[in-house]
Amino acid sequence: MALSVCPKCENHNFEMVEVEPENWRFKIMFVQCTSCGTVVGTMDYFNLSTLIHELEEKVEIIETKLEDIEYEIGKIKNNKK
Repeated sequence: MALSVCPKCENHNFEMVEVEPENWRFKIMFVQCTSCGTVVGTMDYFNLSTLIHELEEKVEIIETKLEDIEYEIGKIKNNKK
């Protein structure tokens, strides 16, 4: 397997660095050379897959609560008849 190489200094070691660019609302992660700091890639600060999964779970909870409310409203309507 080939080793990744920094395009500037040919170092083989890289690190993730949190950056908040100017005039930007979000943080991002730079993949950069540990020796010279050359940025070779970027990644989202947050793991979007995890955030989407957490949001999906919250939506499911809300849907369940709404179904419970609809059921209770139906019971109240039936009792008034």
